[in-house]
Amino acid sequence: MTSSLRAGEPGGPGKPGKEREDAVSQDSSPSVTRVSPGRRKLGSKELRDLMERLTAQQASLVRSVALVDPDYLDHSYYLDPRTGKRIAHELEPSELADFLTSWAVAPMETTRAMNAAIARLPESSRKDRYVRAAVELETLMDQQIWVEDGKVYRGIPDYLMHGYTDMGTHSSPTERSGREKIKIDKIRLLSRLAECKRRGVSGQIEVDPLLAWYYNCVRRDIEFNELGVEKLSRDFGNESIVLSEYLEKGLGVCRHLSIFFQLYLQEAGIDCRVVKGDLKFYIFKGRHAWNLVTVDNRVLLVDVTHPDGDQPFILTGSSEEEVYRRAAESSRSYEATPDEQNYYKIGNA
Repeated sequence: MTSSLRAGEPGGPGKPGKEREDAVSQDSSPSVTRVSPGRRKLGSKELRDLMERLTAQQASLVRSVALVDPDYLDHSYYLDPRTGKRIAHELEPSELADFLTSWAVAPMETTRAMNAAIARLPESSRKDRYVRAAVELETLMDQQIWVEDGKVYRGIPDYLMHGYTDMGTHSSPTERSGREKIKIDKIRLLSRLAECKRRGVSGQIEVDPLLAWYYNCVRRDIEFNELGVEKLSRDFGNESIVLSEYLEKGLGVCRHLSIFFQLYLQEAGIDCRVVKGDLKFYIFKGRHAWNLVTVDNRVLLVDVTHPDGDQPFILTGSSEEEVYRRAAESSRSYEATPDEQNYYKIGNA
């Protein structure tokens, strides 16, 4: 790979075809909608209440994005003439409203803008405070924007928000069939996500070592363990299982690995999405999940489950068709199924 990235910018085996049949049989469910999840618009009182919840670092991050000033964090305060203490400039309601709009429309662009501001900070201790503040701010914005209304949606969103619950091919919001429902709880993942953001704003400019670091981070955190996943699924029954349970137990299968990889890359401001489909790879043939990454007008196919020996399996090309063709040349046949065959909801058990 020869692409570069500026700092701060941008299931395990199963029976092939079974999930397609499940998806078709549930297309007529009245609880399912193709419409994107509802986005909440805050009133003036809600906006003021939200402003009071922000830390000084979070308010400064909001201003840096609203003012389109990546150098703002370096002059986000003034010295009190009486005490000599640093006092943060006050955040305006209109600036927070602009930030909320930006987050609702383009969370990844907004993440890149925050990362660019943090990357310019020279002090490591101060940078660490802003890294943590940014991850907490992102989670807070997810909670403010996306409505936890219990509705079921079709597809796989490009951005994985707090509360996103992957339901696989089963559309029931309260029951499951076969595999478990996986819910993202960014609050419980805070430390790991902060570690990932810290790496993303560290000044690393080459894409391949950066992606390899996140790849190895997922492999370090999660060991492929199908039996462990099945036991955890039985233990929780119809309840959603928060993703942090898999992190704490250090186990998962391809669907968990690919979700973790996207979450980690999101903190770096790198566009990534989960893809589900079928894989034929030597003796393996079955359902699988992998990732497609887009950076510098290039597409990269990343399979965190099946490394290339002791190296990450990452292929780059100018299009999805090219990376899939290159994969086939490496004896890996990836066949993506339409995102519409997947179901998800935001929040709720």
